[in-house]
Amino acid sequence: MGTGPLAFEPILVPKPWGGHRLPKLGKPLPDDQPAGTTYGESWEVADLPGEALSGSARGRTLVAGGAHRGKSLRQLVAEMGSELLGSASPTPAGDFPLLIKLLDTAEHLSIQVHPDEEYVGRRHGWSPKTESWYVIDARPGAAIFKGFRRGVTMEAAWAAAGTSDLAELLQRIPVGWGDFHHLPAGTVHALGAGVTVAEVQTPSDTTLRLYDWTEEYQRSGRPLHVEDGLWALVAEDRPAFSLPPMDSDGSRLLVSTPHYWIREHRLASGDSPALVREPELRLLMVTRGCAEVDTGDSAVHQLRSGSTVLVPAALGPSAYVTATAATTILEIGLV
Repeated sequence: MGTGPLAFEPILVPKPWGGHRLPKLGKPLPDDQPAGTTYGESWEVADLPGEALSGSARGRTLVAGGAHRGKSLRQLVAEMGSELLGSASPTPAGDFPLLIKLLDTAEHLSIQVHPDEEYVGRRHGWSPKTESWYVIDARPGAAIFKGFRRGVTMEAAWAAAGTSDLAELLQRIPVGWGDFHHLPAGTVHALGAGVTVAEVQTPSDTTLRLYDWTEEYQRSGRPLHVEDGLWALVAEDRPAFSLPPMDSDGSRLLVSTPHYWIREHRLASGDSPALVREPELRLLMVTRGCAEVDTGDSAVHQLRSGSTVLVPAALGPSAYVTATAATTILEIGLV
């Protein structure tokens, strides 16, 4: 195959709620944006066509160096096939079937919901979205909003949607470093202010806003999608569960969905995680510390906190990672 792990040039997305941590994680600021622009998202591994975008000007990250420099994932999927994806499949359109982001907030995100497969079938151009958050930083008192409080009725949700009253109906969950939150499609939620997360999601930019905190932050109102958003809610048969941080070094499975799985490896300096030894694609994201990746090619690849690499399926059995400090790595695979 003639290549090692693939790193991509991130896409920074301006957001009214964006914070200031993404540059500290090594994300270069775009030259074409005015001074003072706040960036809420860094798209680390992305392959969305232009017609699927709502918040970003670009949807395809490009390989940052090596033999495939400048290529998109769509090009790599077409050229490499199973050497890249293993037994997984691209999207029906031929795109890479996952989107990896970093999110950083100075203000609350909108209260929102993402549609599931059944609901998007009624709307042209929409894509379903299931997502998972791993907290890599949180200021004291930070929280997320996820799901309605016990006893809240749909009648109450309809009455409050589009107003600040909606926030009072949601569960407010305090967050800290190492927390994990899974958000199946159809879950009402909002990422709170002062939080930085790694987000793994299905490839979608479809967001239905139910309230945008315009009263609290005096920010310009963005379009709301109250009727569609409320109809897209899914009952609690798809649990939006949470996990606390690991209390010691080791590995654990965070989630396994019909689309992707995520394992967490918490390592001491010099440790090597037990990666899945199969000829399958996986992504490695360092959320704390630093590590080296060796796939048997001529170079050892250095990873720092906030960086992500894609290990093609053909290199899966030969990939070894060594922590060079106290390190936490997310290992992400396709289903």
